Amino acid sequence: MRTLTAVVALLITFAAVGSSFDFKSESELQRLNPSAVATWDRANALRDAGKDAEALALYAEVYRTTPQFVHALQRQAVEEDALGLHTDAVEHAKEAARLAPDDRDVIRDVAQIAMSAGDLELMTSATDRLLAIARKEPSTHAFAAYLAASKKEWSDAQDELDQAKALGLPKETYDRMQRSFNESMPFYVRWWKPFTIAIVSWIAAFGLLFLLGVLLSHIATRAARDSATTLSSSVRKLYAAVIAATSGFYYASIPIVIALVLIVCGGGIYAAFAIGHIPIKLIVLLFVVGGSSIWAILKSVFVKRVDEEPGQRLDLAKQPRLRALLDNVAAKIGTRPVDNVYLTPGTDLAVMQRGQRQRERCLILGIAALDGMKIRPFKAVLGHEYGHFVNRDTAGGSFALAVRRSLNATAFSLATSGVATWYNPAWHFVRGFNRVFLRISQGASRLQEVLADRWAVFAYGADAFEAGLRHVIDRSVRFDAHATATLNEVVKQKVPLANLYTYQPAANAPADEIEKRIAESLDRAASVYDSHPSPSERFTLVHALPPHARESAIDDDSDAWTLFDQPEELQLAMTTQVRANVAANYGVTIPAPASA
Repeated sequence: MRTLTAVVALLITFAAVGSSFDFKSESELQRLNPSAVATWDRANALRDAGKDAEALALYAEVYRTTPQFVHALQRQAVEEDALGLHTDAVEHAKEAARLAPDDRDVIRDVAQIAMSAGDLELMTSATDRLLAIARKEPSTHAFAAYLAASKKEWSDAQDELDQAKALGLPKETYDRMQRSFNESMPFYVRWWKPFTIAIVSWIAAFGLLFLLGVLLSHIATRAARDSATTLSSSVRKLYAAVIAATSGFYYASIPIVIALVLIVCGGGIYAAFAIGHIPIKLIVLLFVVGGSSIWAILKSVFVKRVDEEPGQRLDLAKQPRLRALLDNVAAKIGTRPVDNVYLTPGTDLAVMQRGQRQRERCLILGIAALDGMKIRPFKAVLGHEYGHFVNRDTAGGSFALAVRRSLNATAFSLATSGVATWYNPAWHFVRGFNRVFLRISQGASRLQEVLADRWAVFAYGADAFEAGLRHVIDRSVRFDAHATATLNEVVKQKVPLANLYTYQPAANAPADEIEKRIAESLDRAASVYDSHPSPSERFTLVHALPPHARESAIDDDSDAWTLFDQPEELQLAMTTQVRANVAANYGVTIPAPASA
């Protein structure tokens, strides 16, 4: 605190020493002992000339001849302090304070001497007295700030320094004292207040986003039940703005999360060393948790989307009937048809766009959904997917998608590193932000699904759309049970698997259990975190729409598989893909038939 002592000493010149003080004290001496005035003046001149030892002797002589003149004892103590005679200076300062407890100039010098000598007891009594007799002077609060800093009471020190500034402390003096405080106080004391404010603001923003998510979910529900296009459009724009803000908040939160990880892990390591007992395992654990968490967060920021094909591309040139139907549905909905179809082994049905410049429209089609589906419900389901294109649901959103990828990458990295624990702030952030993000973005997604349903209904009718959606849900449950039973059997018995879709396992899930799962899937209530409304709610909404005249095609009641040439070859190709997936993900090889 030596720098601070020198800075506060400047306050004596600023607040106490000057012509007014000399005039007042000389007038008092003239009244008490006129013959001592000349000696007093010589002492002041020697003091101003830097001849402290000679000035000290003259001040002592004045006090000896005029003991009622306390200012001589005051100046004697100041000169002793300047000469390094701190014991004498403190003794005389205490006496001066006793004799003139209400003289602010005397008490200020006492505070300075106490500060210079490092006498906290005298400094405390002098500062308390100044606060009683000179509370509105900046020097009083500067001394109080120094005293609080000496006691490591940093918050009080800052408050006193700010009050001194408000009362007129020169900016240069304030800045020098502030720098001295910053150099003396531990970094965690210096930053706790702004960091606390940042954390509280951050949590408040989290809460605000959550409330917005709840509000927008209610708005989306009302919009979904209202056929007014303008309302739906306004809600969609509001969602876009909120989702963009939430995405930006995610990236702005990363420095705070890293800081929290450093505080928790670094604080634990610091505490271990501070108590003198060094638990090696705990320190290693904290290093691993902190390092792994920070690396996972930083790495996830730079995760880039790998533009892989979402399935096995189907050669549409060899599937003319399917190509014609895709074009026909697109024309019915009023949009451009898909460019490519990508097959998957399951029951997926979705659309997406790929590519940065030339946007490729893709249909992802799980061939397991085709078994038993009629063409008209298939058209209605495709109409729903084309509705996403019309509504531009597949366009843009790259910012939000980047956040999703980053969140998933961070969660995966934390989990695989073994640091997804209750004491890891990064893990709590990933889980909490994901829930908030889903609360907002999935509300928009549910609205998109309802609006896409309308395109299917307007083109093919509510009955056809309900039949198509029911069929996809039914097939998802049945195929999941079939695939599980089949793969368990062929792996356990180590037998070849040629065609997953026609294989008949010896043991399958009971029929009543499968029917129960289907009913549960159809009747379940949607969670606020679901991307789709519940099927039953969607059925209710589409049947509430006004009926539209629709055309019927001759082959509407035919099986959807009739749209494909050589469907068995597609099943064999997807079975090969399943065998490869099992080998890659589980390290289990399912043999193919010798003929394959």
